[in-house]
Amino acid sequence: MTGLASCTVRAGPHNLSMADMTTITVSARTRERLKRLADDDRLSLDAELARILDQAERARFWAGARADYERLRADPREWADYLGELAGWEQLAGDGL
Repeated sequence: MTGLASCTVRAGPHNLSMADMTTITVSARTRERLKRLADDDRLSLDAELARILDQAERARFWAGARADYERLRADPREWADYLGELAGWEQLAGDGL
């Protein structure tokens, strides 16, 4: 298996049992890229990978939210209904925020 590296991924920062760990096979290049990022951020490989996954999940969530708003705006009637509902909630709150 030339060019592949084994990466042990831990589920948490401390006191892990063998059941809390798994091994994934990645290319040596990918492992080195992850290691460089982890070193730069002063994190373990696991913590760096978790950080990257969190970032990717947030990006997908917000991209989906933006796409949903664009679909809503594309339908003038639906957009007007949405804005009317927002205005109703603003009135109900009565705090001007």
